[in-house]
Amino acid sequence: MVADSYEILLAMDLRGDLTDDELAELRWHLGQGPLPERLPIGTAENLPAYPLGDPEDPDCEWETAEPEPLFAQQGPARHIGGALVAVLAARDTGWSLTVRQELHPDEFSSLRAILDWLGRHSAHGPDGEHYLGHLRFHESTEPAPLVLSNGTVALPED
Repeated sequence: MVADSYEILLAMDLRGDLTDDELAELRWHLGQGPLPERLPIGTAENLPAYPLGDPEDPDCEWETAEPEPLFAQQGPARHIGGALVAVLAARDTGWSLTVRQELHPDEFSSLRAILDWLGRHSAHGPDGEHYLGHLRFHESTEPAPLVLSNGTVALPED
């Protein structure tokens, strides 16, 4: 069976000024809490919508897919080997985040949103470039680096 799985490995520190709503959403994405009422990180902005009738009808109602946590898988990986983990640990000056997950390309819009948010809240200053991890197609031996530069994390496809 062929799978379009990617490994994401992310290790970074976040500032301590995260709001309660942001922390609630981040914890939900990591499988450490329930789905919060508000999703301020922006990962729910590009959810697919499905028509509940004829989409050509101007009165057609649409149903939006339920948001799914991005980094909540735990245990053995199916395609990349090793274990899937997601940890958010408090530290004196903020938070430490480590993630190793399998993602499908359909999840990349949510990944883009969360990486944009993480970049803006990184404990690294706005100057210079900082290696945060990598994204790797499961059959590849060459990971593409995820680098923070000027508050932005570039995806390899960027």
